[in-house]
Amino acid sequence: MFNWFKKSKTCSNCHLDSSWDGYKCVHCGYIENLAKKKTELLTQVMDFFDPKTYNPQDLYYEKQLIPERPGVYAWYFDTHFGNYFTHNNESFIRVDFDSVSSKKWFMLYIGIAGQKNGRTLRDRIHGDHLNQNSEGSTLRQSLAALLWRDIDLDASKQLNGGNEKIKLNNWIFRHAKVAWTETNEPEVVENLMLHEFGHLLPLNIDDNKKNPHRKTLKQLRKSWRKGK
Repeated sequence: MFNWFKKSKTCSNCHLDSSWDGYKCVHCGYIENLAKKKTELLTQVMDFFDPKTYNPQDLYYEKQLIPERPGVYAWYFDTHFGNYFTHNNESFIRVDFDSVSSKKWFMLYIGIAGQKNGRTLRDRIHGDHLNQNSEGSTLRQSLAALLWRDIDLDASKQLNGGNEKIKLNNWIFRHAKVAWTETNEPEVVENLMLHEFGHLLPLNIDDNKKNPHRKTLKQLRKSWRKGK
């Protein structure tokens, strides 16, 4: 438990107090106890809060842009699905990387390409999240469960078939960005992200008991699979 003295201080990296809980900052990703001990790990985490993002449509057609390396990746969306979760923007990680249009973006999901299972960032981002049906990608299943009525998906097909995949991909192309960090210890980075920020990542339901929206999303996914 943090004492109230610590909670009143500002982030020593970005100097904001509104996003600082005395230990970590949801604005820049700074985590105090990593600053001196594990600087490389801290940098990898903070990169997701000031990311170099890619357009999924570019990655769909040019998969060579994605490294064939292990790592951790994050998905950002210009909506936080407030109709299902909450209307309070403070319940999500807002990342301001679009200075041209000033559009609001939210980090809602992180994933892993691990050495243990031999998957690469290219396998996960291109092979799974941009090409699979709903059972082949947790993220696609969640998005389909949230969007199927809005974008006229046929729930009985579960994203099998070209038209169904194209409908979801077209939405992703318009409303999402993706970023990644290469690392030989992707499990360490993912575990840290979920431990510290999992309560703010509503689309991460596996291994993320801190997510207050798990029950809601699981029910939506169940309804999607049943076509209700």
